[in-house]
Amino acid sequence: MRASSKLRLLVPVLVLSACPVAMVDEPHLPVPGLESPAMDAGELDASFEPDASFEVDSGAPVIDAGTAHDAGVGHDAGTSSIDAGAAHDAGTVASCGDGVCSATESCSSCARDCGSCCSSAGGLSCGGNGIVGDPSTLYRCDGTRYVKDQVCAGACVALPSGVPDRCPLGASPTELVTRLSPTPYVESSCVATTYAGWPYAAKRCTYTSGPITTSVTVADPTPAVVAKWVVDASAFIPRLRALQTAHPTEWVQGLDAIATHMLLQSSRIYPLSGGIIEDMGGGYVNYPFLNGVTQGCSTGCYCRINSLHRTTYCAWRGAMTSETEAACLARVGTSGLTTAWGHQCLQNHIDSWTRDWNEHFRAMAWKANQSVAASCPAVTSCTPAQVVTAVRTAYGL
Repeated sequence: MRASSKLRLLVPVLVLSACPVAMVDEPHLPVPGLESPAMDAGELDASFEPDASFEVDSGAPVIDAGTAHDAGVGHDAGTSSIDAGAAHDAGTVASCGDGVCSATESCSSCARDCGSCCSSAGGLSCGGNGIVGDPSTLYRCDGTRYVKDQVCAGACVALPSGVPDRCPLGASPTELVTRLSPTPYVESSCVATTYAGWPYAAKRCTYTSGPITTSVTVADPTPAVVAKWVVDASAFIPRLRALQTAHPTEWVQGLDAIATHMLLQSSRIYPLSGGIIEDMGGGYVNYPFLNGVTQGCSTGCYCRINSLHRTTYCAWRGAMTSETEAACLARVGTSGLTTAWGHQCLQNHIDSWTRDWNEHFRAMAWKANQSVAASCPAVTSCTPAQVVTAVRTAYGL
């Protein structure tokens, strides 16, 4: 399945304020309405515990993110199959294929009528994505077989192994969009501009913070776009995803935790080139940025807008794509702002600009899930409020 200076504006907060977390080797941007300094994504890494639900069998084929079916959370690998042509179950029961699951049929004898067999109750999978069913329908495992959960308004979206499939994203929760809506503080005086290597609209902004005035070219995504990235990424935390329908209030609170983490890291600012002024406790400093990464950074070099560390990015790639973690680190480098890491940071922003998902948000959520799953190993292990607490803890809040 199938990463501060004094803050400037007040915005609605759905959950408790984030706790201060130590910063590493580069600035974190001020977040309107949040009075605590930002944590850094590098600190997040140390807080995670391994989760067996995302272990990847080194002997099994690796599944590419965004294209694969669920082999663990929703679809039970080895227990169901897709009927092809006359189908594997045809003939087992005379009436198999008539569209009715009769008393003499079951998922094992006639998946076409009764649905594919499964055992992971609550798992979600698209029809045709390793299970029998309509590709435009999302199916839910009831503990025995897959039953219809909802008909999608468009093709059902198959997600990587260990992640529940979903229907195409609709409107994001209003509370989430509002949470992300304050204007980034660098956008006090801006003009439209272009930037080499960036194919979309950009702004050249001049602003003052403390005694310093500087300029920066930014490509800040809209609140609506970031909201979709957050909602999509939440599917990579299955315990949070499970709250969406039955406990929508707590689901939105979990989304708010992901959004709050991002705001603490960047205030939704993606600096293509120029200065970000920060007071990290020793006075105001103008930090130069290039392609979303601080120039002159050492081991951190976190990529905006959610301050993803390259080690988390490469661990994600190793687990969820055909690229190994070692190959990824060899490609982007292990320290400093390498050309390759800067390119990766920029290219991800380009790729995500017009779509409803962002690989870096998915990678962070995948990492966070290791902590959440350790706290809530089973669907019944935690109450909805406890799931929200686990998500906030995983994101360092």
